Amino acid sequence: MKYSILITFIAPILIFGQALTSSSNLDIEKTWGQEPQGWTYEMNLFVPNEIGPADGFPVCILLHGNGGEAAEFLNDFTQSIPCHILIAPGGYMNSWNICSEESDAPDMEMLDELIASLAPYTNVNTNKIRLLGSSNGSALANRVLIENNNPDIDKICSVVCQLSEMQAHNGSFYGPSGETEASMAFCGYDTEKTPLTGMHYLNICNTNDPVIPYNGGSAVGAVFIPAKAAIYEVAKSQGYIGSMIDGDGQEINSSGIFEYNYLSGQVVHIRGDAGHGLNEAQVDRISDFFSYDCSPTGSLEENESNISIFPNPVSETLSIQGINMSASVEIIDTKGRTVFHEKSSKGELNISGLKAGIYYLHIQEDSRFIVKEFIKK
Repeated sequence: MKYSILITFIAPILIFGQALTSSSNLDIEKTWGQEPQGWTYEMNLFVPNEIGPADGFPVCILLHGNGGEAAEFLNDFTQSIPCHILIAPGGYMNSWNICSEESDAPDMEMLDELIASLAPYTNVNTNKIRLLGSSNGSALANRVLIENNNPDIDKICSVVCQLSEMQAHNGSFYGPSGETEASMAFCGYDTEKTPLTGMHYLNICNTNDPVIPYNGGSAVGAVFIPAKAAIYEVAKSQGYIGSMIDGDGQEINSSGIFEYNYLSGQVVHIRGDAGHGLNEAQVDRISDFFSYDCSPTGSLEENESNISIFPNPVSETLSIQGINMSASVEIIDTKGRTVFHEKSSKGELNISGLKAGIYYLHIQEDSRFIVKEFIKK
C-alpha cells in the first residue's frame, strides 16, 4: 500500500465563544495520491442536550470497522457512552489505512487536525479526548496509542482487534515512516515509537472471533499477537514491571466476560465469546471505562484538598480521610444515579452491596464540594 501525502493547507476558521452542536460542520478535506483533487472526511456528531460539566464535555472519537458506516457506528454508542460529545469520522472507502487495506488515506493526520479543530468550542473539554475503535478502526486506535504525542488523549478502547506484530516486535513499538505494503517487512512499520505514559487503555477481544484470532496468527493481511500477550506489552509501556497475567482472568459479576487488570485498572483486557462484536456485558464495561461525572460541578474536583479515599480499587469498606463529621456524602454511578447517601459521614462507607464498576464519591463539606472517583471490585 502506497502512503504518500500531498499537504493541503486549510485556513483555520476562528469560532471562539461558540458551542459545538450536533449540526456543526467539522468535515476535513485532505489530498493524497489516491485523491489528487481532494477528498472530504465527513464527521457525524452527537452532542448531549444537558448542561455539561464546567470544563466542558469530554470527546470520544468513534472509528468504525472495515466496511462500516460512521453514522450507524455513532448511533450504536449514543446511549452507552454518556456525558460525551461523540464524533464519528467516515473513513475513505469505508476503511482506514492499515497495511493491506485499500485505503492510503492520511488518517493519522486527519485525527490530529480534528482534535486541533475542537479547541475554540466552549463546551468541549480539550483535555479529555478519547478514542474507541472497532476491528479495522481498532487498528487505527492502536496506532494512536503507539504513535501519539498529544497528552490530552487520555483513554483508548480497542474492540475485537489487539496489537499486530507490525506494531509491536523486537521488544519495541513501531509506526510507519512512509509507504506501507503487505509485502514489506512488518508492512513498513519501521520507526521505533515510545507510547506516552498515563494512558488508560481497554482492549476487548473474543475467543471465538472468526476474523481476528484471539490467540494470535495471520488474518486480514496482518499477523496478530495473542491478545493476552498484547495487553501485557501495553501494560509494560505504561510502567508495569510484574509478570503477565495468564489463565482465565477474573470473571465480572458472573457475566461470562473475564478481566485481565494491570496497574489498578489503567490497562485492562476483557476476554469474551461474542464473536466479532460485543455483548451487553462488554458494552457495560465500555460505559464504565468512559464514565464521567456530567453534573455542572462534577469536574471541579479539588485536587489539592486534604481529603483522600482508600483503598482504591475497593471491595467492601471505603475509608475517607480528612473530612469532618458534618460532611454529607453520596455515591453516583456511571448512569448518574445516586446509589448511596449519608447525611453525616463517619469516615467509612460499607459498599459491599454495590456492583463492580466505576463510581463517583460526592463530598459536601461546609462550602466545599469535592468529587473522588473510585473502582468497586
